[in-house]
Amino acid sequence: MVGDCVGHDLGAATVMGQLRSACRALLLQDASAAAALTAMDRFASLVPGAECATMFCGILDPGTGELTYSSAGHPPGIVVHPDGGVVLLDGGRSLPLAVGRSSPRGEGEYVLPSRSTLLLYTDGLVERRGQPITEGIAAAGAAIGSAMGGASLEDVAAQVMTRLAPAGGYEDDVALVVYHHPAPLDVSFSAESEQLASVRTRLRSWLRSCDVSTRVAQDVLVAAGEAIANAIEHGHRRVPGQQVRLRAVSTANQLRLTISDTGRWRSSPPGGRDLRGHGIALMRALMQQVVIEPGPDGTTVDLYLEINHGHPA
Repeated sequence: MVGDCVGHDLGAATVMGQLRSACRALLLQDASAAAALTAMDRFASLVPGAECATMFCGILDPGTGELTYSSAGHPPGIVVHPDGGVVLLDGGRSLPLAVGRSSPRGEGEYVLPSRSTLLLYTDGLVERRGQPITEGIAAAGAAIGSAMGGASLEDVAAQVMTRLAPAGGYEDDVALVVYHHPAPLDVSFSAESEQLASVRTRLRSWLRSCDVSTRVAQDVLVAAGEAIANAIEHGHRRVPGQQVRLRAVSTANQLRLTISDTGRWRSSPPGGRDLRGHGIALMRALMQQVVIEPGPDGTTVDLYLEINHGHPA
């Protein structure tokens, strides 16, 4: 949820903290987004300074991308598709909190496409003196689109803030929520060969949610499988059963996978023909970039694959 309150002082921040806490408690009771904001009208009417506060409340299923939301006078959420298309979440809109309401609030629904990015924000990000707020919202959509290839969501948020910052700095507090669908896959497992099948199944399911082609999915599964096998067979050959971690992240046009362990891979002798030596060559053949970084605390393998440049999704 994202909310905003009239005023720029500590009191306004305290009020918003109260409103967010109350809304979170309502959602924990399985309230719908609309029901939560309807109840928030009553709560806001009892909190000094909360009248006319705005709030966007959404409930997201990270598995399917299904989002149900309700907006109490808040700027619309922005969804940017991997092809750069922008959708404004302007359904379920009604008046700010505690402004003469007696009827239930409405809801909007939207299904986030694979590799899309959702931006929620306070109006300080998009409001400018002498400029229609619609222009600021359009600029925010363009900013999130240009930043979607960032290394992390934190990088994306920082790029958006930098791009939209007025010459004299922001006049109001700004808060952002950035979500990329699907969420990253993060799996830790014991360095045992028996774990390979279940990890592969989870990675295949995640790739399916990224909506990539069968060929891309197979290339990623093979390359990641080789890296994981190396971590198990060589990274922990002296201390089996330690942890291996797989993290997979998608952006609009790239897949990034990181396999890390706490051991050290065995060096292949010059001219050697061991299987894992061929495995590394296979990883490099299937991925655009492979970076292997040994260190005192373990070995990390980063795999990168562009999916809109020569590898269509």
